[in-house]
Amino acid sequence: MLKNCEECGKVFAHPTRVLCEDCYKKVQASYQAVKEYLQQHPGATVAEVAQATESDVDLIYQFIREGRLSVVPKDAGLTCEICGTPIQVGRICRKCRGELDPSSVRGPQPESRKQPDESRVRYLDQIRRRR
Repeated sequence: MLKNCEECGKVFAHPTRVLCEDCYKKVQASYQAVKEYLQQHPGATVAEVAQATESDVDLIYQFIREGRLSVVPKDAGLTCEICGTPIQVGRICRKCRGELDPSSVRGPQPESRKQPDESRVRYLDQIRRRR
């Protein structure tokens, strides 16, 4: 499928990306620079990181929201987009995520195990039991 790059507007074909190959490589290079700078300077602010790596502040916040950075700048104040609660990563806090989709917080519920007599394929179950 043909798309226009969200960054430069260039036409490209990729099934999942929203950036062309050139812009994608630039973003990945910025990510590596930000990651390495934060590992060397863990107490840095977002502005310091942006200036030292020549990356956009919004791009740094995007990396934080995506959870890609193991070391986060000390002043990176993310808040839940619904209730405004301070959060570490992502866009929505755990409470709001639970209200939107209860299965996302609790995880998948275990299915009750069916008895062999309730099976649709009884003949195969009988063969398995004989072995």
